Amino acid sequence: MGENLDRALEVDVLAASLRMASQESGDLLEFLAKKLEQSLPQNTTVTRGGWFLSKEHPVVEITVRFDDYQYQIVRESHGSLRAKVMKMVRGVVLKTTEIPVEQWTDEVAQQLAELASRSEQTRRALNKFVIG
Repeated sequence: MGENLDRALEVDVLAASLRMASQESGDLLEFLAKKLEQSLPQNTTVTRGGWFLSKEHPVVEITVRFDDYQYQIVRESHGSLRAKVMKMVRGVVLKTTEIPVEQWTDEVAQQLAELASRSEQTRRALNKFVIG
């Protein structure tokens, strides 16, 4: 029971840190891109937009891959965010479901906590993610 409580607390802390820090930073995608690229570069793909010669290249899309799921969040042309989760089997997308952004952050946090429970290197990366 203690292990389940620790895991639930870990997921809640990760999700809360995602939400809180993104509110402080003002841009969820920029914040997530920075944190996920630093802590889990092998699982994260960030697509940036902007003109070829422009100074700024804002984040347009983030994809985070886990064993059986791929999570994607996209900035629409009018500025709103669209989040979805894709069920994967052997590299093939079987099902795509659009979900609310808050649910997306919760599910990604849960997947990150599960990944951290299996890998010490990932655990250290996630500690860096939460603590800074």
